[in-house]
Amino acid sequence: MTRWSSAEEPAPAAKTPRFRFYAMDTGLNGPDVPKMEDKVALLKKLGYAGIDYWMNPKALPQMLDLLDKQGLELCAVYTTPALGWKPDAAFTDAVKLMKGRATRIETAIGGGKLKPSDPEGDTQAIEMLKAVSDLCADTGPVVSVYPHRGNWTERVEDGVRLAKAVGRKNVGTNFNLVHWKWVRPAKPAAEILAEALPFLKTVTINGLKGDQIVSLDEGDFDLAAFMTTLKKVGYAGIVGLQGYGVGGPSETHLGRSMAKWKEILKAIGE
Repeated sequence: MTRWSSAEEPAPAAKTPRFRFYAMDTGLNGPDVPKMEDKVALLKKLGYAGIDYWMNPKALPQMLDLLDKQGLELCAVYTTPALGWKPDAAFTDAVKLMKGRATRIETAIGGGKLKPSDPEGDTQAIEMLKAVSDLCADTGPVVSVYPHRGNWTERVEDGVRLAKAVGRKNVGTNFNLVHWKWVRPAKPAAEILAEALPFLKTVTINGLKGDQIVSLDEGDFDLAAFMTTLKKVGYAGIVGLQGYGVGGPSETHLGRSMAKWKEILKAIGE
């Protein structure tokens, strides 16, 4: 039997975290991060895993280069296609740049004259999601419906319905805490998360003061209880921070949110 001295004994492997924590670029609009390189450097400094980036095909190569140099992930790109949209050359080229990455192509689908969640739009939406899925193939990125209040895909249930209809492993849905709250959910979080779990590509959270988005350390919503629920239903993936409308220097509120995130993880045994 091999014996190790204390100096030779290998260190135990680092535990892979259940939840990797990234920031949406909605929280990177402060006066202290005017340039793309400033935003990426701040995420690295504060310990975020990566970014959710509003899709700009022209700027995507620079964003990928900056993230790679810092060892960060392009966790998601946000897009807002309308029903009937078809991938154009710029979008197709952008997907090629993301090949081999686990990036989520978030699709907050607009319905034109259709009301939110109207199943009349399903045929067009399924065709569009399949077209993007074909571009992604099996190598990544993946496609994730983004529920957004006021859009045709307004509810998590819309993303689940569409993902089921598409029937492909690289098509799923987001769970966005603030939009789930804003549309006055018909089901409790535990129930909808359990239903969405087979298709769930990412979950985004934020502090809530009533219906207002605030940093994680503020507000009156019990985030530790929500994360406990997320853990209990069996989700183990990335979690994003929504920072839309949170004012002041980005380093200040993102730093507070990261500190609170670490407290939440400790409270739920992670």
